[in-house]
Parts: sequence; C-alpha cells; structure tokens
Amino acid sequence: MKTKTHFTRKNFIAIALVYFFVILVLLSALLCDATNPIGLKESANIVKKISKIFSFPDINGSTGAYILLSCVLVYILIFVSALIYEMRLAVYYEGKALKKKWVLIYVTTFFITTILGFGIGLVAQYPYEAKYIGNSFLFLLQAMLVGLLLFAALGSIIFSICSLYINFKHINEPFKFFGGRVKEVEEMEDEREIRDREIAKEQGDLAASFGEGETEIITKEVSSGGGQVSISNTDDTKVIGDKERVFPGLSTIDLIAKAEREKLFSLDGVDLKRVVNQFRNYLAKQKGIYFDLNTLRAFIAGLATTRIIILEGLSGTGKSSLARFFSDFIEEESYFEAVQATWRDRSAILGYFNDFSKTYSETEFLKRLYHSTYRLNHVNVMVLDEVNISRVEYYFADFLSILEYPMDKWKIKIMQLPYDFEAPEHLNDGILKIPHNTWFILTANKDDSTYTITDKVYDRAITINFSNRNESFTVDGNSETLPISYEGLTYLFDDAINNMDNHLSEEEVKNFKTIIDFTYDTFEITFGNRINHQIERFVPVFYQAGGNKNDALDFIFSRKVISKLEGRFEDYIKQGLLDLKRLILKIYGKDNFTLTLKEIDKLLRRL
Repeated sequence: MKTKTHFTRKNFIAIALVYFFVILVLLSALLCDATNPIGLKESANIVKKISKIFSFPDINGSTGAYILLSCVLVYILIFVSALIYEMRLAVYYEGKALKKKWVLIYVTTFFITTILGFGIGLVAQYPYEAKYIGNSFLFLLQAMLVGLLLFAALGSIIFSICSLYINFKHINEPFKFFGGRVKEVEEMEDEREIRDREIAKEQGDLAASFGEGETEIITKEVSSGGGQVSISNTDDTKVIGDKERVFPGLSTIDLIAKAEREKLFSLDGVDLKRVVNQFRNYLAKQKGIYFDLNTLRAFIAGLATTRIIILEGLSGTGKSSLARFFSDFIEEESYFEAVQATWRDRSAILGYFNDFSKTYSETEFLKRLYHSTYRLNHVNVMVLDEVNISRVEYYFADFLSILEYPMDKWKIKIMQLPYDFEAPEHLNDGILKIPHNTWFILTANKDDSTYTITDKVYDRAITINFSNRNESFTVDGNSETLPISYEGLTYLFDDAINNMDNHLSEEEVKNFKTIIDFTYDTFEITFGNRINHQIERFVPVFYQAGGNKNDALDFIFSRKVISKLEGRFEDYIKQGLLDLKRLILKIYGKDNFTLTLKEIDKLLRRL
C-alpha cells in the first residue's frame, strides 16, 4: 500500500513538539532579558538562575532582538513542516525518503527558510551598528540554548509521567517492546486484505462486462487458428492491480494475446492479378454481390497507396460489403463500427478517462487497435461506416495527421498517465503505437443527411466512387477464400512497385503532365507531392493487378482533381471544362480516361 501524501498523527506530534520548543524559547527569552519585561522577581526566576550557572551574561532584549528571534522561530516551524511533507512525497513517489534528488530538495528548503528567517530579522536591526546586531544575535543564542535545556528537562519529565501512566494501566499485561507495532502491522494487513477483497469483487463484476473471468482465478479460451488455448491463473493471492482497474479491457488483451499462435500463410502461386480475380469471383458466388474489375483493382491498389480508403456513393451500392468481405476473403475478421451523429471529438473512438469512476472508458475501437499490436502479421481492416454522418475532421483528426508520418512515428497519445503508473504492456507512457498492419476503410453516403467531406480528408485517402450500377456475370474460376498475411500482402505490393516496367514511361508522364499543367493554369487546382507519391504506388499495383496504366491515371485524376470542381460555378469553369475535355480526347482518345470524361459531362450538365 502506498504512503499517502497528507500529514499523519505522528507528523502532527512531531510538529507539535517543535511548536512546544518554540514556545519554550520565547519564554526563555522573556525570562533571560535583563530589562525584566514581565516583572518577575529575580529570586523566583528559575531561568535566570540557570543562565548564571552557565555564566551567560545579562543582555537587554531590544525590539530588534525580539523580531530576529521571532523570525527565526517561525521559519524553524515552517522548515520542519515542509521537511515532513517533502519526505512523505519522496516516499510516495520514490519509495525512499533519502534519495539524492530529495536530499537536495531538503537542503534547498533549509537554506531558503534560514535565509528568510535571518534576512527578515536583520532588516529589523535598525540602526545598523555592529554592537546592536551583535547584541541581538547573542540574545538569540542565549534564548535558544536555555530553551533547549528547558525542552530537554520538561520533555524528560513528561515522557516519564506518560511512561508511568501507560505501564500502570497495563500492569497485568506482559510487556513486549515491539508488540504494539506488530499488532498495528497485523491490523493494517487485515484491513488491507478486506479492502483488496472488496476491490477484487467490484473489479470482477467490471471485468465480466469486458468478457473477463474471475478476478482471482482467470481462465480464458482464445480462438487461435485451429484450436483453443486455455490460460489459467491459479494464484489465490492474485488481485487486480491499478492497470487492471483503469484499463480492464487492455489488460485482458495483454493476458490473452500472449497465448495466441500466429497464423502461417503461404504465397505459393499468388499474385495481384489472381487476388483481384479470385476476390471478384468470391464476392459474386459466395456473397451475391458484383463489382467490375477496375473497382477491385482500385481498391487493392488503394491499400498499397495509403492506410485510409474512402468508399462513397449512394446507399445500397455495396460499400460496406466490399470493406467487410475483403477481410473474410483473406480469412481475417474485420472490425466494423457505425459512426454516430453525436461524435464530436477523438473520445468517440479512443475513449476517455472517467474522473468519477477513476477508470478509462475503453472503446471497442481502441481495444481492437491495441489487440492488433500483438497480431502484426495479420491484416487489420477497421471499417467506420457512414463516416460523414458526423464531421470526419473532428473525431478522426489525429489519425489523419499521424498517418502522414513515417511508420515508426505512428504514435497516438491516449492519456497522460500518473508518475510510476504500471500501464498495459503496449501503452508506454500512455502512448499507443498504431500497428503498421492496420487499414482504415471509411464508407460515406452522398445525400442531404450527411456532411461534406473536406479536401483535407480526400487528399490523404484513396476514394472509390460507387455510382455505377453493378452488372451480374457468370463466375468462371476459383471463388474460394485466399488467406494472405500482412507480410504477404506487402510483399505483393512491393514486388509490383519495385518493378520499373509497371511505372509510367517518359511519354506517359509527359502526356499526363500536359493535362495537369492545363488544369493548374485554368482552374488553379494544385497537384502536389502527396498525389505524386500516391501515383508512384497506385499505378504499378493497379497495372500488375491486370489493369491499364491509363485507367489508373484516369482514376487518380478524376478523384483527386476533377472532384474538386464540384460546387464551383464561376463563369470560366464551363469553358475550361470544355477545353479540358478536348485536350483529353486529343491525347488519350475517347476510349481512355472514361471516368474523367464522365465526371466532366456531369459537371457541364449542372452549369
């Protein structure tokens, strides 16, 4: 049990003794004063007689001398009180009172109080002559010495009286020097055991709501590949500690995740083209939903490009199904959560510390993210459905910024932990590292009941528009699931990106740059480094998945550039779109850049 920081009865006794000493010193000063300010006869003045025994000189106590004495005594009392409190803080935070850092604090406190006590006292020594100042300090020294003698004498008498009283009261009981302390310790341990049992029962009920077992004997069955893993804690003295009370869900994950066996995957005969074709067949045959190949190629290439994919369009077009069923296809389990209109900040997905219950309100989103830190070879797909029913820039802002950094800096602050708090294993200093195997799939409806997603979000994501009607087809080929690990998926991506044949040729770059330059000159829409970087990853993967490079550029251009012209009605926009359409047809012909041409026609109809 940790030492509390407030004063105890023993501390107040120590302060009271110092206060008693201060009173005796003041009394000694009055009785030693040669001017006899209290009018006591010399024959009755015991203190004066004690002074003569020690050959102390007669000193006249001036106003300055009494002020100096009072300042010193006040700051002695302040120093002792501060020292006791600082020592309790040292034990509370460090476990020891005499660590080097805290000893330095004690010494600093001593010097500050000493300087203040003597400094204020010296200011009152007017006129500032050596004989007056010397007289005041001699008076102070004499009062302190006599007061110390009185304190020792009276203290001994009081101690003897208390000792006699206590022993006479317990005269028929056996004497044990340490007996009282042993009894006190035993009572404290009994009290602590009762309290811990109450906490254990309370936390056991809390833990049950998170799927945990009993507090003292914890048993877990974890689905791991082809079998079940059982974890038992049979230590009867085990009770839930601070981290289990504050983070019950994350602490449970620490317990069960260590026993999970990593799945093994094989990439024999697997390439991106097979992934796309087999995924399409799987969706059609086993799920009854149909997508064209370029949509699935864009989805797979999007995974290689960024960790944020936006699937937007009208309700019922298969956005949520595509996100969920991709995990099923690679034999993983996606996380799915519907966004609520009340989400206003990061606490909606990351939780918050509840000051009333003194526990962290863990969300399922946070627990899934934390669990993935133990399963780094699994593909972790986290789906947020209908993200624009609230403002994405509010509750998802941290992720939008952090995912821009290199992977080793994907760290998000969950909460500020108290000093020396034992946190869950992967929550170092209250910071959670976003696992590199994680993708966030955001689905968005486009209707009057939703908010507009800003360019800040679109620029950081790959957006797939579900505006076309899905045509059914006859399934021809393998439609089974295809287990793929994170390492396997990234290997396929890197293999495509590292193959220079999959990148744009100089001629293709030149043609695309012509369109980009025209767009910038006409509409002042920039095509920054972020989009260039996305093209460098998107195009090779799209191409190796069986697509066409022009189709990949068409997809990027329509989603990253043309979409930014929605809602603009300046006079020059219509003529600019007509000129852009003619330029595209001149460079690529009518059979390429079909998505861009379709978006241009849609905008022209509105103008």
